[in-house]
Amino acid sequence: MAVVLPLPITVKVKLKHLFLVEFDNLFHPNHDVRQDFFIKEEYHYLNVSKVGTFTVYDNLDCTFECRGNPFCLSINLAAYKGADGKLQCQLLSSEKFRLHEEYKRHNSWHHFFVKTLCVLSPCLNGGTCLPNYKYRTSICLCIEGSVGEFCEIAMLFLRLALLQMDSRWMRNNNVTTLLFDSKPTFIHCHFGDFGCGDGAWTPVMKIDGNKQTFRYTSALWSNKETFNLDGGKTGFDSQESKLPSYWKTAFSKICLGMKIGQQIKFIVINQQANSLYSLIADGQYRSTSLGRDTWKSLIGSEVSLQFSCNKEGFNAISTLEQSSRARIGILGNNELDECDSCDSRIGFGTEGYPINHNTCGNVGHNTGGNGEKDIRTMGYILVQ
Repeated sequence: MAVVLPLPITVKVKLKHLFLVEFDNLFHPNHDVRQDFFIKEEYHYLNVSKVGTFTVYDNLDCTFECRGNPFCLSINLAAYKGADGKLQCQLLSSEKFRLHEEYKRHNSWHHFFVKTLCVLSPCLNGGTCLPNYKYRTSICLCIEGSVGEFCEIAMLFLRLALLQMDSRWMRNNNVTTLLFDSKPTFIHCHFGDFGCGDGAWTPVMKIDGNKQTFRYTSALWSNKETFNLDGGKTGFDSQESKLPSYWKTAFSKICLGMKIGQQIKFIVINQQANSLYSLIADGQYRSTSLGRDTWKSLIGSEVSLQFSCNKEGFNAISTLEQSSRARIGILGNNELDECDSCDSRIGFGTEGYPINHNTCGNVGHNTGGNGEKDIRTMGYILVQ
């Protein structure tokens, strides 16, 4: 069962919301009567279409003309009187909140605009406030990466807030709702130390080594397309899945797991990146330094990794095209530390000699000519 968590609201946002209510009561006591209050900004001019032009004696006359025109949203008023002792009054069809690029400083004009909720700058995280004069309200247009009535919730903060909730509660409610591109996605998050250290872990991929889905040359490593989102709702099972977290989630740690029989063994890569996609999709080799023993611990004592080469990391590949390669993993051979041809590997998204298919936990087992042994497992990739 999916649980939609309430969005966190900071004390600052709560206070601002209360102030907005007070503002509305103070300046609009009777919503059935048009009672506009204008704010003057000296020596500014808004260059938009005009709905009326008058000559007036003072700003009260100009604002009176605006209140009588249903299409008037703001005013430009000349800063200085003409020879006749009057001021030029321009009634405008828009306001500076919508067309801020047309709002400039000007030595000959003053600008007046209707006092709305937008004067409080209620929109946070780069959001733009748009007043609704008809209903005496305003809305915030949020930039990508923030949500909420006032754009008060940054997506990174939302993700952290979701993932840092009481783990005792989350153990029985692991399926949480995360937003990617403003679209809700149900994901089975993992909390507590299950083998990668304490904290909250976001799943990225589940890979079945008995299938071809995530072989090294699969487009799923280089594109931003999901695969079997329903698999993201379940835990460490046999359902393959690729989630939006592959290209949308920044992290500082990667948790890798391989399932042998009913036991899952994990290792952790301390690697900071904007996403796993940013480390893999371009095909560029990026090294890690876990060491062969750490990689071997994923599989256990059933297999061995040849002693030479030991090229490990992201997009690890032998010099010869037909040899082993891994999207995440380590390569081995018996060629005196050269990596021209490798016929053993442990990793995720692997393929090559001696068996040209993808295996999630794939080890070419070679012990002095006694033959190879191919171990295919379920593999799990999570980030924190």
